[in-house]
Amino acid sequence: MRWTRVEGSALLKTLFASLAITLALCLVAGSLYQWSLQTAEQEQFPPPGQMIEIDGLSLHIDCRGQGTPTIVIESGLMSGSASWGLVHDPLASLTRVCAYDRPGMDWSEPSDELLQADLVAERLHRLLAAAGISDKKLLMGMSAGGVFVREYYQQHPEDVIGMVLVDSSHEQQGARLPEINGIIDLTAQLHACSWMQPVGIIRAFDLLDESIVPDQLDGDIAAMLRAHAYQSHTCEAMLNESEGFAREVVDTQPPQTLGALPLLVLSQGKPPADDELEGLSRKQADNLVMRWNQLQLELTALSTNSRRVIARESGHMIHLEQPDLLISEVSRMVQQLQRQ
Repeated sequence: MRWTRVEGSALLKTLFASLAITLALCLVAGSLYQWSLQTAEQEQFPPPGQMIEIDGLSLHIDCRGQGTPTIVIESGLMSGSASWGLVHDPLASLTRVCAYDRPGMDWSEPSDELLQADLVAERLHRLLAAAGISDKKLLMGMSAGGVFVREYYQQHPEDVIGMVLVDSSHEQQGARLPEINGIIDLTAQLHACSWMQPVGIIRAFDLLDESIVPDQLDGDIAAMLRAHAYQSHTCEAMLNESEGFAREVVDTQPPQTLGALPLLVLSQGKPPADDELEGLSRKQADNLVMRWNQLQLELTALSTNSRRVIARESGHMIHLEQPDLLISEVSRMVQQLQRQ
């Protein structure tokens, strides 16, 4: 028996239609799987702080403790308030400490806008006002957060009594440390993740576990970070942060002065291990560390009233790798400010 061309064409159409229906069913099933687990996680880990609407977005701010000045934490790129779990409560035993989430991070509602330092700073100012935080602030910015708190100070210097930079980024690092661009460029991966996350593929294969949950965190904090990472919007929010921040670190001019503002600069002091070189030779990595150190010295020189501490046992994530050092040094600074 011979098939005619018409019969063969009809068979192909039926095959393609079956594949399309199967794919559609898989996408629907994956979306339901993603929605059901995400809903359960949101119930398991409700926001510990307040949800406040700013610019039509529901933003999360978690203030603990009492006293003044208020420490305001600005997290690093692609992270939020939950990542400060090792230091939030210990510092709150001394004074009020507020950590918050930028759009799309942890408990805050996502937005499709790219990250912009001036908008981050201005929106944080309005969020603090809406939360009733009217006293002087000690701004603490980690990594990219350091750029944002310096922008906040330029917009509202009268609001700030001191600043802590935790291995802060530098406004010129894009040109002066081009190797970093290659190391942290996750654009392609985040694009793919943002397409697959809403239909459950990322969650089903645990594709974010190693990159999202630090080794220093376990138990409820680790489970909470994992729940945030696998929300349907997380990869797109991370992509918006990554692409936006790349535009904030290509300045031709150095960071603006902080005058005589009390300034504490905490810098990493642990050299990268061989398995952390990300394609660099040991000589290239050592040269990168030397130039990062130079940027840290320049940030320290922004104020005539500054102090620098090197975290000898820590890499970039000092608040996770040496939380006791951060707690001790920031507590010392708070006590000094309280005596003024």
